[in-house]
Amino acid sequence: MLHVEQDALAGGFFKGFGSKQKQFKSADLDELRFVLNREVGPQRFEIQGRTRPFSTTIKFRQLNDLRLSFTWFAPAMVISSLSAAPYYSLYFRLSGSSEYRVPGRIFVTSPSCGAFWPGMQPVQVRTNENWHVFGTRFSSGAIQAELSHLLGREIVRPVDFDPMVNFNHGAGRIIKRMLGRLYAGQNESELESGLGMRQIERSLFTLVLEGLRHNYSKFVNGPERSIAPWQVRTVEEFILENADQPLSLGDLAVIGGVSGRSLQSTFRRHRGCWSGPDTWVTQRT
Repeated sequence: MLHVEQDALAGGFFKGFGSKQKQFKSADLDELRFVLNREVGPQRFEIQGRTRPFSTTIKFRQLNDLRLSFTWFAPAMVISSLSAAPYYSLYFRLSGSSEYRVPGRIFVTSPSCGAFWPGMQPVQVRTNENWHVFGTRFSSGAIQAELSHLLGREIVRPVDFDPMVNFNHGAGRIIKRMLGRLYAGQNESELESGLGMRQIERSLFTLVLEGLRHNYSKFVNGPERSIAPWQVRTVEEFILENADQPLSLGDLAVIGGVSGRSLQSTFRRHRGCWSGPDTWVTQRT
């Protein structure tokens, strides 16, 4: 089996992106601290155990308001971060796990559970040996501007996201799929087109703010708001992928993160499915 770094980089995930990509390889921990302090912000790194010598590979790719990155460490590490300004980085992985600690909460990430470094809170990550992660940093200014656009007013307090992201259903499922396509180079033509890339980024910012939990969620998704398009899309994709399985309205409501009644009403109005979303696939054929 190939090393996870070879799987991720040589195997096609996170392809080379030309002149805008930065790559860093080192066996010097002090050099790592210097580079990441410049590129990311203040962080503290501690090696756990000495069974493997220190070695790292890091890649960065700056888009417009997003920065894609891949990080690999050889030894087990403890990484601590506390930013003086709001920052938003969403992390996912292809295999393995990590322990994340934020004030009052400890959780373990996996391919189905990601971490959103949530703004101003201190974060500590405990990794295993041969650890990798894909990190997407969202511009704090763009986050605030998009939220201001959604709410129609100025944003005073920083956005504070729930640090745990479920990639199995709801917005998390679509976000990971969209990011996976970016890292795998499936949107190469959009990467070369400024307008196309900006549209993809705008969709991601909107989806993150509408679909993930944060301190403004109750205002973004108030009681007067109808089901968001991404929720309908999530349910439709799940129905198509599981067309051979018996699906109930309750199952689909959980996938979309809405009430069964709201979901049924939306499919009746916009999809013409008077019996409910669970019959949508049969009406399409």
